[in-house]
Amino acid sequence: MPVIVLFGFASIWLVLSSLLALIASVKLIAPGFLGCCAPLTFGRIQPAAWNGLVFGFAVQAGMAATLWICARLGSAAVIGRRILVVGVLCWNIGVFIGLIAMLAGESSGVETLELPGRALPLLFTAYVSMASVVALTFVRGQRHQLKVAQWYLIGSVFLLPWIWGSAAIGTVVLPLRGVLQTAAQAWFAHGLLVVWVSFVGLGSLFYFLPKLTDTAIRNRSVAVFGFWTLALFGTLGALARCHGGPFPAWMLSISTVASQLTLFPVIAVLINLAPYFKCGNRSTRASLPFRFALAALGFYVLAMSSTSLNSLASLRRITQFTFLQPALDLSMLVGFLTLALLGAIYEIVPRLLGTPWPSSRLSRGHCIAASISAAMLTVGFGIGGVVQGVALSDTRLPISSVIERWLPFAAAGTIGWLVAVGASLLLFANLVWMAAVHCRQVLWPAVAVWFRTTRTGTEVSI
Repeated sequence: MPVIVLFGFASIWLVLSSLLALIASVKLIAPGFLGCCAPLTFGRIQPAAWNGLVFGFAVQAGMAATLWICARLGSAAVIGRRILVVGVLCWNIGVFIGLIAMLAGESSGVETLELPGRALPLLFTAYVSMASVVALTFVRGQRHQLKVAQWYLIGSVFLLPWIWGSAAIGTVVLPLRGVLQTAAQAWFAHGLLVVWVSFVGLGSLFYFLPKLTDTAIRNRSVAVFGFWTLALFGTLGALARCHGGPFPAWMLSISTVASQLTLFPVIAVLINLAPYFKCGNRSTRASLPFRFALAALGFYVLAMSSTSLNSLASLRRITQFTFLQPALDLSMLVGFLTLALLGAIYEIVPRLLGTPWPSSRLSRGHCIAASISAAMLTVGFGIGGVVQGVALSDTRLPISSVIERWLPFAAAGTIGWLVAVGASLLLFANLVWMAAVHCRQVLWPAVAVWFRTTRTGTEVSI
């Protein structure tokens, strides 16, 4: 029940956040669209969409996958399921309150930390309750050597409250002075979109790819090396986002070097997971979880390599104030993590309910649409950001010409969000359909027996 509840709420937030992101993307190319409605202005709806995607979908789907994988690998039942369900309900209430406050104009104004202070206590309390259940379940089932997937997933459980709590205190609750606020915000954004996203997504891949293909990971030592190098150098590259800012030169240099060193965990991941592109029989390679996992792995390599390259000062001078950085963030969040978690949903939910997906057409259509939307968002905003940066560097071009060159790529990104909305609706419809089939198979016989018992006045053992 807790895993199903988490996945159910996550699918709802995926639909809502994709719809909000579509409206925000339309307003980039048509600012007058819904211009008479203050809550739907770009400055309010864009952070609402982003926070809904991160805290509404990614955190809950990641927590569900972590809980299920830890219970399976430890052969242990989940401890405190009722506490977990209550925590999930409180978490969704907190996210809802935060998004309504943002749409009402009460955002904190800090990028990626827009949730207002009134929602933070409830969210932290809910997260602690959920994380405690995961940690207790993990400890209860820990009898053997840790699996690589457990390294990443348990690391993600403890990483998020650390970076989120520290950054929220330093920027929203008790704001730091001067540029230290910017440093704290960049540290959180980079830690969230590079380290935490990698931990959750790679933990899922390191579990499902070997399981689906029935083959072991090639080199455990290389995988552990990749984990620790990512944990060590991941957050140190944060200030590469602030190139040209009023920071000491040594801080920017350390961030650049750390961003280059994050290529080592990418290489470690490729050594262990790249062979799975050729593994598996025909039915395995045709399964949706396997396809989602391979697509997520491709986006991870592309996003991490591009992020490392974009940290170089020579390129950052061109791309600093463009849409390239949002494109890289979307590639990690929508391209890598979302696809990895969708693969987990397609593998876990049928096992929990004991019911196959009711519509294979909806499932295949969702897989294709989700992959296309992630590719369009990455390519559209990514190439558009480079074109925008080159045009901004040309002092002879007026700003109107810069916008004209960028608009076609922004339109491609808008189409990508439109496809993402369609994909999320396909998933939600399939989940509702599966839940209805499951309820009919499980509940209807019990209800029928109850009615027969009521009519005859006899006792029947159910």
